[in-house]
Order: sequence, then C-alpha cells, then structure tokens
Amino acid sequence: MEKKIIYIIILSALLVLLSIPMMLSKEDKLFFGLEPKATYKGYKIYDLVEQRGLACAEMIEILDQDTKYDYYFDCLKSSQIYFVSKDETINIHTAYARKIITKEKLYELKIISRMERTNFIP
Repeated sequence: MEKKIIYIIILSALLVLLSIPMMLSKEDKLFFGLEPKATYKGYKIYDLVEQRGLACAEMIEILDQDTKYDYYFDCLKSSQIYFVSKDETINIHTAYARKIITKEKLYELKIISRMERTNFIP
C-alpha cells in the first residue's frame, strides 16, 4: 500500500512537470529553457537562431550603416531576434526603430557584427 502511494505521488509530480510547457503563453514557449543572450534597458534579448541552433540562410543581412561601418547579421536571422520585457515582446527591427537600442550597442552586445565600409561602387 505504501509503495502505491509513493508511485502515485511520483506520477503526479511528473504529470505536473510535463504540463508546465502547455500552460505557458506563446511568448514563454518561444523562450522556454533559454537564458537571454543579453539584457538591456529592462529587455531580455534572445537570438533563437543561435540559441536553438536553427538553420539560417548564409547571407549577410544589413541592419544599418554609418560613414565608417556596415552593421549586419551574419545570416538572415533578424526575424528570430526578440526583445522581451514584462510588458511586451518585440523583434529587433521594432526595438531599433523605436530607438530602444543603437547599432553600436547591438555590436557591443555581440548581437550584430560590423565591417568597415568600402566606397567601392561597381
């Protein structure tokens, strides 16, 4: 009888643990089990391509440029980079457009790369 009670308790605990991901919101499921790649101004930053090992088309994707540098993603992944706060979940383009973060800060946080601009015009 005592063994049955222990088995029931263990089984109940397992069922509760397995049901946690189903109770999470859509946003929580995206980031479940991940530590943020960086944090900035109350936002946790996730790069799902890098952190989940997702496939990424091998092509440079330019975010922006200035007189000295081109700031870019090393593959087509900007749609998979999220800024998450207690109030909202937005993609990197929205965060950048709203001036939540600068291209220089994204570079410092190793979210994007940069290369010196060449003034070569074909």
